[in-house]
Amino acid sequence: MRCPKVTLSFEQYKILLDRKRRANGRNVKYKDLIQQWGVPHYHLSTAVYRGIKQYDYRLWKEQPR
Repeated sequence: MRCPKVTLSFEQYKILLDRKRRANGRNVKYKDLIQQWGVPHYHLSTAVYRGIKQYDYRLWKEQPR
């Protein structure tokens, strides 16, 4: 059985990165986001661990130089 296609928006990804930054090396807490967004935990943990290239590029372009 395949899992339905789930995508994270850019704003959701920014929230995950902020939580990762605030966790400071500890486990990232996103149980409440799983319930709010209806996204499986493995999608969130993969996004936190590996990143999303398109969104990382957008964040890089937004940075002041």
